[in-house]
Amino acid sequence: MKPFAAAPTAIPRSGIREIMDLAWATPGAIHLEVGQPDFDTPEHIVEATCRYAREGYTRYVPNAGVNPLREAAARYIQNKTGVESTAQNILVTQGAVLSVATAFLALTDPGDEVLLPDPGWPNYAMGVPLFQGRSVFYDVLPENDFLPDPEQIESLITPRTKLLLLCSPSNPTGQVHDEALTKALMDVARRHDLWVLADEIYGEIVFDGKHVSCASHDPDGRVLLVTGMSKSYAMTGYRVGFTRACREYVELASKLQEPLVSCGVGFSQMAAVEALEGPQQCVVDMRDAYRRRRDIAIGVLKEHDLYRYTPGGAFYLLVDISASGMASLDFCHELIREHKVAVAPGSTFGKVCADHVRISIASPDENVREGLQRICALVRAREAAR
Repeated sequence: MKPFAAAPTAIPRSGIREIMDLAWATPGAIHLEVGQPDFDTPEHIVEATCRYAREGYTRYVPNAGVNPLREAAARYIQNKTGVESTAQNILVTQGAVLSVATAFLALTDPGDEVLLPDPGWPNYAMGVPLFQGRSVFYDVLPENDFLPDPEQIESLITPRTKLLLLCSPSNPTGQVHDEALTKALMDVARRHDLWVLADEIYGEIVFDGKHVSCASHDPDGRVLLVTGMSKSYAMTGYRVGFTRACREYVELASKLQEPLVSCGVGFSQMAAVEALEGPQQCVVDMRDAYRRRRDIAIGVLKEHDLYRYTPGGAFYLLVDISASGMASLDFCHELIREHKVAVAPGSTFGKVCADHVRISIASPDENVREGLQRICALVRAREAAR
């Protein structure tokens, strides 16, 4: 038979999923590899889900999402960013990952360049070539506290550069762009007339200071702000994400939902309305738990002289394993096999953190503490054996 298409064949499998498969097959494993809240979906959201399913929200819905959610999302974003928004500025997608993929599809012609962070969520680099774009990576270096350098980004821009992707709070670093950095990055985009894809899915999970949205520094509508329900509301399985953008983009991107997924799930989207407009204490409680777990992880790293930086948000932390002398994927395999702790290899997020592993602190306190102890013990044991 004729071969499969070249672009999808060339995409490597996510190292996160590789370790997840091993962890699921390991009884008693401590799971620090997956970016999923360990909390149950809040009860009032679950009750709303059941109610809307019984009320008949089980049929097709509009490509752009049900209007009550588009309106609720517009109010939510306007309240958070101060940027005037209406339902016509909102595209609802099957998870925020589809908002990201739709942006690549809507904006990139063959050979167009997309600026991506290294390290960054691997799905970015997986998605760009599927739509015949070219990934160009900017460094997010540990010596700069894993924050991007606007000058370095600007040096990478060519006439083919079309889109700058920013993620704050970051996956995998957990770092947060402050007001000055956000403004500087948006100034670069404006000088070179770039679209900005702002992945702000972790915007509610900020521990120190406040979250600054790229949309707040966007007077001309170049920002595609991506967020959703999965992380802040523990609704990963609901598959509800959304993009806030100019109306022209929303119209185009809505049309693209038809050949991709047709539409989303009605009762999930209606339940998301209840989440956005109902009690918010659950969001605060989960955020506070993640902050406590971050501090537990930092404390263990300091005990073993492996502390490097303090993440300001999300629920991730990169751990430097360079002293072990091991490649990150090999380290992860030995860690799960011999010590029953699952973490994500840094190499799956890019070259910059190939000598790190990513941990998710979306796990009970004791799992974070014990898991970090075992990680540090393996680093020091391997260091001693070198």
